[in-house]
Amino acid sequence: MELAVIDFETTGLSAGRDRIIEVGAVILRDGRVAESFVQLMHPGFPIPSFITGLTGISNAMVRDMPPPEEVMPRLGQFLDRHPCLAHNASFDSRFLAAEMARAGLGRERPFLCSMRLARRLVPDAPNHRLGTLVQHLGLRPPDGCRAHRALDDVLMTVALWNHLETELAGWLNGKSPDFAFCHRLMTRPKAAAAKLLREAAVSVP
Repeated sequence: MELAVIDFETTGLSAGRDRIIEVGAVILRDGRVAESFVQLMHPGFPIPSFITGLTGISNAMVRDMPPPEEVMPRLGQFLDRHPCLAHNASFDSRFLAAEMARAGLGRERPFLCSMRLARRLVPDAPNHRLGTLVQHLGLRPPDGCRAHRALDDVLMTVALWNHLETELAGWLNGKSPDFAFCHRLMTRPKAAAAKLLREAAVSVP
């Protein structure tokens, strides 16, 4: 399954009021990064100090960067028709939809959420934040990855997704899961998701 893995850093939590200040995205083919896209953006107002403290992205860094509405057409071309994957996808999908609408590009995109999948496949994790899962599972994202920078979070999500996909293939007798199966799994309550996995293990030849 080919996916576009995406992450946004933003000025806050409200897609209606806040703006994107950085996007990272990659096209994932056969578990490998085939293409990448990264861009800082000027939100049109000062970045809150707590966001700079969290991400390291300062007003000086975005001073000469384009606004989100200028970046969205290029991002849309990069994503093409790929379904998207994000960690806590409800957040990223809301911001993507809001910024695409501001740019006059209203197309909806299907999303998978690695956090929701991990809640069903890694129930023993202390919590299901991205960094916690990477550490809990002993994953090895590229050296130097820093949490809360968009492309680094994408690469950590790729490492997590490859682990989750391998685990799902184990349930499916070596068959790679498709988008529809992953979407069903992540949207079902945990007990129903466990039943779906057991049924899939029996039904796949």
